[in-house]
Amino acid sequence: MDASSVVLTEPVCDASAWTGDSLRRGEEDWVWRLGPASLAEIDRALATVKASGKPIETITRDDFALPSLSVELARIARELEHGRGFAQVRGLDAARLSEDDLARVFWGVSANLGTAISQNARGDLLGYVRDEGRDMADGRTRLYQTNLRQRFHTDIGADVVGLCCVRPAREGGLSLIASSTAIYNALLQRYPYLIGVLYDRFNLDWRGEQPAGEKPWYSEPIYAWHGGHLSCRFSASLIESAQRHSGETLTAVQCEAIQRVEELADALSIQVAFEPGDMQFISNYRVLHDRTEFVDDAEATRRRLLYRVWLTLPDARTLPSEWAGGSVRTGIARAQGRG
Repeated sequence: MDASSVVLTEPVCDASAWTGDSLRRGEEDWVWRLGPASLAEIDRALATVKASGKPIETITRDDFALPSLSVELARIARELEHGRGFAQVRGLDAARLSEDDLARVFWGVSANLGTAISQNARGDLLGYVRDEGRDMADGRTRLYQTNLRQRFHTDIGADVVGLCCVRPAREGGLSLIASSTAIYNALLQRYPYLIGVLYDRFNLDWRGEQPAGEKPWYSEPIYAWHGGHLSCRFSASLIESAQRHSGETLTAVQCEAIQRVEELADALSIQVAFEPGDMQFISNYRVLHDRTEFVDDAEATRRRLLYRVWLTLPDARTLPSEWAGGSVRTGIARAQGRG
């Protein structure tokens, strides 16, 4: 643990401390439904950016103007930073949009929430989440490039991860989300001896996407209390695979801490089935997300596909210095010769 670290020893009792059971009782509190006026505004913005001919990743908030809907999106941004930490946006009829137009809409809505940053060493701002048939034995493969269960994690590098469903899987591929605040509160109650461990630094694997000249892993704590905010950055798979580089084996108490976080995430989570056109925005400091294993359709044009963005928010929290070793708000550096 860093000398400057402050360990929170009291539970957090705010909107971020939700459980799956509490959310299942009130879907209207976390599903934002686009009404006719908002959909018409989106259609006008889409027509404008298509007429401009601008590439998707260069479209700005001003290009994709949403005068009325932007007020609701500002509320969503506040919900991400100060509320539950996630929002599911529904009502977009994906069937009447081409894949490119759906990407434009998702990008335009996201641009009204925050600023997109690089999410891989290719420098992609708009990513594609699908089974690429890759093997996790390849040290550069990430779980989202397979059809395997992802395990609960945060996307380390951005304030918010945004997803848009183009097509769901034939079977499985369900979204799972859990409050990292509720997990922390449960740890305090059931396993208080593990709290200090979670403020210690864990090694995480860059999976081949480290900045030039950097070692292939970095170190940071899982939880941090800073600026009046409890924040979490967690990926068991990256922590476990970092051992191949660092030569440091996880201790028994570190293994237990990871195990308990994952167990509690499972117990406290809510499962969400993506519908085509759904947009989901998740705080990477308040919410862990996961995806169940899935089976794809044999036909390529019917296989599971989600678009993804990493966003920084204009009024996001300050981050602790202990997280300076990993990607903080600059995304993943583009590697020379890639992309």
